[in-house]
Amino acid sequence: MCSSGAGLAPFFAALAAWIGIYALFLIVKPISRRAVTAPHSPVRITLAGWLTPAALGALQMVALMGILAIALGFTFHHPVGTLGVMMFGSATFAAIILALNVWLGSVGQFLGLVLMVLQLVTAGGTFPWQTLPEPLGALHHVLPLGFVVDAMRQLMYAGGDVARAWADLGVLAIWLLGALALAAIGVAQMTRRRTLRDLQPSLIG
Repeated sequence: MCSSGAGLAPFFAALAAWIGIYALFLIVKPISRRAVTAPHSPVRITLAGWLTPAALGALQMVALMGILAIALGFTFHHPVGTLGVMMFGSATFAAIILALNVWLGSVGQFLGLVLMVLQLVTAGGTFPWQTLPEPLGALHHVLPLGFVVDAMRQLMYAGGDVARAWADLGVLAIWLLGALALAAIGVAQMTRRRTLRDLQPSLIG
């Protein structure tokens, strides 16, 4: 049986992934005006805006895995799989927050914070999600953070269900691809609304 600290590790690791990506988007501008005005496809612009925070998020997860394993002494039944889930979850969060920023700007960034707070309750990390009121309990089956937590639990501890972890990753893949598609649609609309000022962006834009 795992200790209480190890039992909470998947939840706090998933939460750290979201916070790390959220903080990156406070620093890294997801889609620059210069990229929108350049003769590139919306898909290419979207992928460029996603890859940088996704790569930085992956590095964050590698560092976090090292802290959990070395500094805190946690053991992992499937260490490579656990790290893969952490990195894939971080990349999914990057796509979601990118889409929110593309469509809603600073309001979207704020909604990313709201989603994080909502998932603190619905992810089932610190208490059973079955005890939630019905509307919040339903969100547990939709929002992505809970799937990262569950997949990590299946791979981190002995006796976990690897097939269930793959199912969780499938849901995360739907979130990832859906968010990137929405972001690309938003970028396409941005390119169609270019003005003369946009065609002469500032050097720091």
